[in-house]
Amino acid sequence: MEFIMPMLVSIAFFTLIGWVTHVIVDGRRRRERLKVFTDFHSKLIDRMGSANEFGDFLQSPGGQRFLATLSTERGGPQVGIMRSVHTGIVMFALGVGFSLLSRMGLWNTEGRGFLVAMGVLLVALAVGFLVSAFASWRLAQSMGLMKAEADNVVARG
Repeated sequence: MEFIMPMLVSIAFFTLIGWVTHVIVDGRRRRERLKVFTDFHSKLIDRMGSANEFGDFLQSPGGQRFLATLSTERGGPQVGIMRSVHTGIVMFALGVGFSLLSRMGLWNTEGRGFLVAMGVLLVALAVGFLVSAFASWRLAQSMGLMKAEADNVVARG
């Protein structure tokens, strides 16, 4: 099927444009968020009159929350693990969909081969993401990061 290659190039082009747009917008959003956090924290620190006053503030519950907000990353290892699980499940569903689509008999041999290849590739990537998420979860548990993050959530709440 001679129309598969132009179709793939078109899809790849629009996917690339979407990805570049996402990276630029996400970078600007993160930069603005970091700027707001930095301005707020620097103004808060400037209001402290002495080192003793700052030490007393850090010992208070409000000071503990202040220290917890200094980190720009939220959620600890759970966020990355859940992102990998989400990506793996979506890719697995797409791979199975491509494989089922190839069995419908709407395409010739070349088209079916392409759909099967894409299905196998997506399922392999999905398995990789899910294995990675499981390995990260086990590693985070063995290092005590899951318990430490749960303790931080309870302390903040």
